[in-house]
Amino acid sequence: MNDFFEYKDAKIEYLTMDNNCEKTLLFLHGFSGEFMFYEDIYKSYEGMYNIYALNMPTHGQSDIRPDLMNMEDFGEIVIKFVKEKNLNHIRLIGHSMGGGVAMSIAWKLGELVDKVILLGPMNRTMLMYNHLWPLFFPRNWEDYVKLAPILYFNHKALLANDEVIQRVEEKFSNEEVHKRLDVIYEWGYRMPQEKNQEIVDQGIAKCKSPIYLINGDHDGIVNVANCERHYKNLNNNVKSYVIKNSGHCMWVDNFDEFMSVFTEAIA
Repeated sequence: MNDFFEYKDAKIEYLTMDNNCEKTLLFLHGFSGEFMFYEDIYKSYEGMYNIYALNMPTHGQSDIRPDLMNMEDFGEIVIKFVKEKNLNHIRLIGHSMGGGVAMSIAWKLGELVDKVILLGPMNRTMLMYNHLWPLFFPRNWEDYVKLAPILYFNHKALLANDEVIQRVEEKFSNEEVHKRLDVIYEWGYRMPQEKNQEIVDQGIAKCKSPIYLINGDHDGIVNVANCERHYKNLNNNVKSYVIKNSGHCMWVDNFDEFMSVFTEAIA
């Protein structure tokens, strides 16, 4: 079920699948994404975990709020949601930008978070790919074709898929989508700033919960070796996994291997 809760007078969209289980999965999406992108993952655990996910301001159907497009508010949204819903035994799951948000606040939630699971997470080692960052602001199919090889190992098959072509073209023909992208992309240009990297670094260092770091071996925006080294230099309680033949969205490329690792991580 999708619903909304309020944060600073903004309606924030969330997914809830409360199955009266002991353990909870809480998903945080990546830049310009939304929680439906992870449906194939979380639906696999229906009945085994309580499942929640958030759409940050301007993402999904959350209110468009330029003033809330920053790491600090994203983090406070997660904290407020966890406390309002009385969540505990949390497996905090963050993909890309969502990984950065997860790391920025896991230590603030303390014992409520059992584990942090990071999928190709935002971190300062990604700055080595700053020259690719302009590709992350697509406005049409042609732009998406340039971005796909960075995100997916099997990008050629993806770009030849008629359903994908139709879905992407429909998205970019929607004026409401572009209104949201105007605000999301403005935030995206600020996201690599040093202050945001420092927020994530401090969170990694302060985190007391075990961290599970999952990367794709062909990620076009995360250097796996550098990412692993960075996390382990800041925190000695990091387990790292690499999904072969996969990119930044590793479950799309190699679902079976990803799910095997992910299931182990959230157990």
